[in-house]
Amino acid sequence: MGSKKEGNNEAIIYTYSLTHMPKKDKVRFFYALKGRNGKKGILERLKIEQLGRTVLLAPASKEKEMDEFFAYWQCKPKKKKVKLV
Repeated sequence: MGSKKEGNNEAIIYTYSLTHMPKKDKVRFFYALKGRNGKKGILERLKIEQLGRTVLLAPASKEKEMDEFFAYWQCKPKKKKVKLV
């Protein structure tokens, strides 16, 4: 076992809340998340799947980028590491 591909099935489920943000910042957050005017958002750039309104599934390899994204927006998501089958 121990091959390099083993880590490819690990992911992180992020759940977050934006109740602390004013409406204008929520709009900016969603633009950064999903993109706007032809610019790609973080979901497309990092190949992250949106499972629900405030639920994201990200490859475990993108954890640092996601943590930085949420820190920039002063958002503290709940994280759950999972293995995909």
